[in-house]
Amino acid sequence: MKRLALATLLLSINGVMLLYYAYSWSSGIYLAFALMSLLLAYGVGRENRTAIKVALIYVAVEFFFALLFLIAGNVWSAVDAAVSFFVLHDILGYIQEVAGEEQEKVEKEKV
Repeated sequence: MKRLALATLLLSINGVMLLYYAYSWSSGIYLAFALMSLLLAYGVGRENRTAIKVALIYVAVEFFFALLFLIAGNVWSAVDAAVSFFVLHDILGYIQEVAGEEQEKVEKEKV
């Protein structure tokens, strides 16, 4: 499986969900976040390091707020929290894999 495929897919789904919210509630804020999520999905799919860093921060904050809303009683936030969790998991696994590859390169250059 391609690296970061799950994160790209889930960020795209998150963007589509936010587009639905923007349409149904006529909210410009949801539209802005939907476009940001879709742009991050594109950048993460291309394995752009800046997009990955921004996506990691964005999804971590989104996960935190989804958990807060879930604790407050909004049951639908469980879907958002689950999507954010799996995106976080995929990105952190990618970072760990890339860091391991770079460490191997450094060790080979020393020998």
